[in-house]
Amino acid sequence: MIEVAALLAAFLEATGRGAAIWERREGASPALLGTSSATFASRTEAGVGARDTIAWAQSQGLHAQLVTTGKTVGWLFVETGHSPEADRLLARLVPQVRRLTRERDGATGELVERYEEISLLYAIGELLGGTTSVQSVADTLLRELAVTVGATRAVFLQNNGLTGMLAPIATLGLRGVEYPTVSLDHVGHLAVAAYWSASAITEDGAAARESDPVLAAHGGALMAVAITRPSTGVGITGTHQIPLRRGNVVEPRTPVPLGVLVFGGRANGQPFSAGDRKLAVAVGTQIGTAMHNASLVWAAVERQQLVREMQLAHDLQLKLLPKPAVVGPEARAAARVVPAESVGGDFFLLARLDRDRTGVLIGDVSGHGYQSALVMALALSAAAIHVQAAFDPSIALDAVRRSLDEELSSTEMSITMCYAVIDTRAGEVRFANAGHPHAFRVGADGQCVRLAAVVPPIGFSNAPIDECVMSWRRGDRLVLFTDGLIDARDARDQRLGEGAVVDLLASMTHGESPDAMLDALFAQVESHTHRTALRDDLAAVIVDRPFEERS
Repeated sequence: MIEVAALLAAFLEATGRGAAIWERREGASPALLGTSSATFASRTEAGVGARDTIAWAQSQGLHAQLVTTGKTVGWLFVETGHSPEADRLLARLVPQVRRLTRERDGATGELVERYEEISLLYAIGELLGGTTSVQSVADTLLRELAVTVGATRAVFLQNNGLTGMLAPIATLGLRGVEYPTVSLDHVGHLAVAAYWSASAITEDGAAARESDPVLAAHGGALMAVAITRPSTGVGITGTHQIPLRRGNVVEPRTPVPLGVLVFGGRANGQPFSAGDRKLAVAVGTQIGTAMHNASLVWAAVERQQLVREMQLAHDLQLKLLPKPAVVGPEARAAARVVPAESVGGDFFLLARLDRDRTGVLIGDVSGHGYQSALVMALALSAAAIHVQAAFDPSIALDAVRRSLDEELSSTEMSITMCYAVIDTRAGEVRFANAGHPHAFRVGADGQCVRLAAVVPPIGFSNAPIDECVMSWRRGDRLVLFTDGLIDARDARDQRLGEGAVVDLLASMTHGESPDAMLDALFAQVESHTHRTALRDDLAAVIVDRPFEERS
């Protein structure tokens, strides 16, 4: 199932863990609904038939979860990790994806039952998609309408407003024969007559061969129908027109022709009937309205789908960020990320390295939106690995840079990143800063000391990253934030500025908690902007770590 496989692939990209789901059906072998990789599917296949699936999964270093997949149930296997909330979210998303897929398939079945009408509307909607799809739409229209009226030969002529010609954009049943362009001044041509009358016209016998020698070359009847749209407004259906009032006189609105469809070569040799003409006129007069309606419907559907997808992406991205409580009980932390769009490129990482050391990292991917969010996910994953593998901030930051080098080079993006380790045993904070300007140690006396950058942002340079050290005293707090905070604009386009933020931090000398300081920072932004739209993502992380009394 493509949708489930795509969901599991996204889960693998976000968490680095494989996943697969097997559906159990009564009287049938288990069926694979989706997997993050074929290897992981093979690895989990034996577990579906195990007597105790959960015990089997644990023996394989996996996590198994029984989930509802619609009318049946299935086993969701996930590689073990440290994000149970992501596992639970995935288990909830799978049934939703299955439900949406069934609804889509049900709608498809309903559409098939009304095949001729819907295929025509779909073709018209595709025509509105752009000039590159006109040829495909014309072929579809010809084929469907030809079947309806029993024709074996047809041509779609479109008006070229620059040349005053009806140009063929699609033909049916004219093997080895090129249909010529037709001048709108060619009075004797059947297509021109239908075009100017905005209706359907039929001919047979010698008159048909004279009016269109190509389509009627082998004899038989012809029918030409104008494709029209209303001159203003909407609501034209069949042959009915919306009246237009001018003063005390009511005038009908004249349909505007867009082109002509010409049909011939009926297999039974019979002329086109009054019923065929009525159908052709109804189709021709409805196409313009259908084009307009289809564009509105598809635009609305796409907008709704985009809103749902962006909300899901927003939720998933925030789930990737650690909870501030991970550094407890030795340290207290507060952190917040507010994307300028649904997703963004700002992120933070908190790590409880050991009893005496706490790691704090902040990063800001250039730009914002989807591309920044994808790079952010990669950067966060790399940082989570390397800060645990190396306590030295410069070594960890250099490892992150190497992990992201190829991705940043191909996307021409960059990341400012600062990683600091608070060491209360040594009474110091060690840090490495790659181009991140807004990182401060705030003392109990209100003094703000910047953790200065030593190299450009990651993606700009491969220069060695030096480690810096400064003292850590009782009452000190680490405050890191991104430039979206200071670049917040009010209605007059004035920036909040770093000075205002630093002044606020310096004023908070009464032992406020990290949560209280964070709330004050974002309240300052909100007060300045007065709901003016954000131009960049916002992120801030605040950590304090008191000295422990040791016996």
